[in-house]
Amino acid sequence: MPPFTLTETETSMAPYHIRRYQDRDWEPVRELFSQGLLGNMPSDFWPLLKKPRIYLVLLGVPFALFLGSGSLVLCLLSLLGLLAGHWLTFRHCVIQYIDNSLHDDLLDIQKSYLSGRGSSFWVAESEYQVVGIVGARQAQRPIGQGNYQELLRLSVKRTYRGKGMARTLIQTVLQFARDEGYDGVVLETSITNHPARRLYESLGFWKYHESGYYLNWWLGFFSVWHYQCDFSSQK
Repeated sequence: MPPFTLTETETSMAPYHIRRYQDRDWEPVRELFSQGLLGNMPSDFWPLLKKPRIYLVLLGVPFALFLGSGSLVLCLLSLLGLLAGHWLTFRHCVIQYIDNSLHDDLLDIQKSYLSGRGSSFWVAESEYQVVGIVGARQAQRPIGQGNYQELLRLSVKRTYRGKGMARTLIQTVLQFARDEGYDGVVLETSITNHPARRLYESLGFWKYHESGYYLNWWLGFFSVWHYQCDFSSQK
């Protein structure tokens, strides 16, 4: 793998620097990934409640109890109970996804991202602490006739957001993909993550597909948008 030094030098504009992953980063990387998803749960959860099936349950059950009992207190308690049940179910799904990821590519980051040409993993470091992460490897799903790299595991510590770190990490992946001869970069993000979507679109990504992860019969599908950045369109 050729040397890559685009963002390895700290600048006066950013109190951090980007470098390649090292074995000592294993635990901080996994912790930052987990904290990032757990911290995003509220913004991902509330839009789920607007789905017709869930909306019908949240309104229908308390209303039916009110008609049957005439008790407003019972109606409100049932609504709170349903909300709590939905939240705990969603939280379980997120924790399960985190656990699966920690036992998949994040179990052996060296093997998953640094064992061959065309993939890599970077961390953003500030005051000797890992405060941002991102990985990249060849896309597993075919994208037309092109050869694309997939951006994965992007996360920035909450107290360091708004400093341009996520943009720098994404640009690091884009430049690396160009240097490795890829046709572009793909990624997926939650449909509710509006700041991330705006950032991706400002860097030349565009939505090419929408899909979802099936959570369970209660919550249904969790929608994600698939983004693509083509280097040929930027020449």
